[in-house]
Amino acid sequence: MTIQDAVTKATEGGYHLHAADGMDTDYVDANSEYSVWTRKDNASSFIVPVTETFLDPHFWLALGCALGWDQTVRTVYAVENGRPTIVTRAGQHWLSHWHRFIDHLAAGKSPEAFFHTLPLPQTTDSQEQARKPRQPSVSRAMKRHRA
Repeated sequence: MTIQDAVTKATEGGYHLHAADGMDTDYVDANSEYSVWTRKDNASSFIVPVTETFLDPHFWLALGCALGWDQTVRTVYAVENGRPTIVTRAGQHWLSHWHRFIDHLAAGKSPEAFFHTLPLPQTTDSQEQARKPRQPSVSRAMKRHRA
């Protein structure tokens, strides 16, 4: 996922900005540095640095809604007493991703690198494709027949 994908997904999940005077806006697009919003009253556009967007908890909440992070219980893989353990914790899943992002930046890594670790959700077409039973390939069918 790119920064542009993340901002677009967050707007699909409900993220919204208003102009400085409170006027309603529409999301236009984003790149790795800025997002563009257009005022509804006069169609003028303004840009917002994405670094400001990443500090907004509403952005992370909306991104979480769009990506299915809105569950209140999450499973965490932890190491306890030297052995891998699965732990269930209550909490806001989107908040843990925001904290991971902050930790990622604190480690000297770029925002782009963080968002590349997030998978894009499957579209409806690819979900339909995934549900269809797969037909065995010709070579597999031939191997079974020979055996």
